[in-house]
Amino acid sequence: MKNSSKVENEAEKAKVKSVVDQFEQFWETKDMELLSRIMAHDADMVNSGTDAAEYFVGWESLKESVEKMLPSLEKIKITVKDQVVKVHHSGEVAWFSEVWDWDLVVEGKPMRSEGQRLTGVLEKRSGNWVFVQFHNSLPVR
Repeated sequence: MKNSSKVENEAEKAKVKSVVDQFEQFWETKDMELLSRIMAHDADMVNSGTDAAEYFVGWESLKESVEKMLPSLEKIKITVKDQVVKVHHSGEVAWFSEVWDWDLVVEGKPMRSEGQRLTGVLEKRSGNWVFVQFHNSLPVR
């Protein structure tokens, strides 16, 4: 790989990391405008949360479900570990994996969820990186 393409790849990786980090920021701030900016609005994208019912096809499905979920969640603090970001040599597609721990209050009760695994795929569209897929899971204990 040439030095210039390696530098470009590192620059794109930093941009992707920023968007992935904004996904955590969204959950802590509940800023739906932020979520809208970092997610593709495709009707056929598929995303999965940790509950069986959290299988979302399309932006509208994800948006509606998240808007219903947010009022029951308070004081969200997320700690990210083991984040790995990769950018395809084309500079147009990226993927990531990480482990994230959640400390929050759910319906008035403090809760901690450790070791959640989050993976996802992002595409560069009109110069901006957006999620086109994510999958969140809990390890079997």
